Amino acid sequence: MAEFYQDHYKMADGKIAVPAQCHYLNMEQKEVLVFSTNLAMATARSGINLFIENIGYLLLTGTILFLLYVLYRSYLSPPIYVMELTDTGFEHISGKRDRAMNINRVQSAKQIGDKLPPPYPNGWFAVVESRDLKVGKMVSVDALGLNLCVYRGEDGVARCVEAYCPHLGANLAIGGTVSGSCITCPFHQWKFNADGQCVGIPNVETVPAGISIKTYHTMEVDGAVWVWHDAEGRDPLWTVPEAPEMKYMTFRGRNEFMVNVHIQEIPENGADVAHLNALHSTSMLTDIGNKFPILHNIIGQHIWAAEWCRGEKAHEAHMLFEQKYIVLKCNVFPMKVAVTQIGPSHVRLHFECLLGSLMVAQSVTPLSPLLQRVVTRVFTPNYNAVFGAFMVLAEAMQFKRDVTIWNNKRYVSVPPYVRSDKTIRAYRAWFMQFYSENSVSLKQAMQKPLDW
Repeated sequence: MAEFYQDHYKMADGKIAVPAQCHYLNMEQKEVLVFSTNLAMATARSGINLFIENIGYLLLTGTILFLLYVLYRSYLSPPIYVMELTDTGFEHISGKRDRAMNINRVQSAKQIGDKLPPPYPNGWFAVVESRDLKVGKMVSVDALGLNLCVYRGEDGVARCVEAYCPHLGANLAIGGTVSGSCITCPFHQWKFNADGQCVGIPNVETVPAGISIKTYHTMEVDGAVWVWHDAEGRDPLWTVPEAPEMKYMTFRGRNEFMVNVHIQEIPENGADVAHLNALHSTSMLTDIGNKFPILHNIIGQHIWAAEWCRGEKAHEAHMLFEQKYIVLKCNVFPMKVAVTQIGPSHVRLHFECLLGSLMVAQSVTPLSPLLQRVVTRVFTPNYNAVFGAFMVLAEAMQFKRDVTIWNNKRYVSVPPYVRSDKTIRAYRAWFMQFYSENSVSLKQAMQKPLDW
């Protein structure tokens, strides 16, 4: 207070008198404030005028940058769209803090149905993406109730062996090394050749006879390494030649989903003709038409027609889809899709539309009895790479609708068929060929799960 009274004093009526220099300071502050405000407004006006005068250049620059980004993602950095199990089909479960626990509770309480077929049919299964398996490297794979080591030799060939060394059980895929076409155990450096035979043991001149590791038949097509699984121990009953289109088509990206369902139900979708217009008529661009049906005419909607039949080869089936995309009663994007299912887990889709052709290769791999990894890979010629990159995301948007159903349904072994379901019955009869006498039952598989 002493400092205050040095610059102020009381008047007779008790009020505080302010010296003249304080008024001067207040006036100076107001002038600074006015000046700053005027300067800010002038700067804003100049910026707005500059933007308006150069809006054409800015739009052009933005468009060029966007196009460069699209071309970069289409040709040099293909989109990879990955969805985990809890990402799709559980939007109805609220809460943030305990959401993971609630999803797990819902999954545990889910009824799986009765009389489910064996979970691991006989056939070829994709275990590793070709792009991810580098020369001299190995990948640990847990699928089909097996623990596998998939490696690429220095000769470029992909091979698959049982994960565990017969010596003391070390996992070859965790810390092992590749030399030539051989793989070496990380624990004691035992070396196994391409046939699974032990060909080298440190400090042992002659390797004892009969030491070997189990090998699996492999093939590499459609951007993936495939392993043959057969409950009877038979050699491959068929192989899959490279698609002719792959001579002029290039990988444009992939999407990947984890699905909680029996493997048979996923490719069965192709034979379920009735579900196409029931579930997939809404535009792939947005689901808003479900809330406001009047927008279907403006945004557009899909209309599907499909046929399913057995193939000439016993392990193949064929489907033919015709899709119309209707906007204001006009078919603005007609498309035909020829589908070939090869065995229980491999599907090729050949698209023909106004923007050209593309091929989609889909695989379904059982990671555990009722957990499938579904990978969809897109390939196109160079001239329509942008369309291919777009289809990676568009196909994922459509597939999410199926995954939502699968993650929350149970298997019905004997459904009440109606006339439109005749292809489902035919499909199930065709699929039975991939089970055999020694196929592991669901009960047996559930007693020995790979997950903790």
